[in-house]
Amino acid sequence: MNKILVTGGAGFIGSNFIHYLFNGGTFTGRIVNVDKLTYAGNPQNLTEIDMRFGEKEEKRYFFHRLDVCDYREIEELLA
Repeated sequence: MNKILVTGGAGFIGSNFIHYLFNGGTFTGRIVNVDKLTYAGNPQNLTEIDMRFGEKEEKRYFFHRLDVCDYREIEELLA
């Protein structure tokens, strides 16, 4: 796998999953994190990941504040 879409990635489980993938040592792909940032989503859970993998020249982490129920936005993201 070289690209993974994580929905709800700013929540407890999603952010820990993203940390696990990037810090596990074997994943070398990209992660697209889609989160609506409601009461459970906290982008600060991923500050370290964003600094290490989202701000480099060859980005590996991408965050999009979207509702997964918004078909048009998700379709555009996946295109």
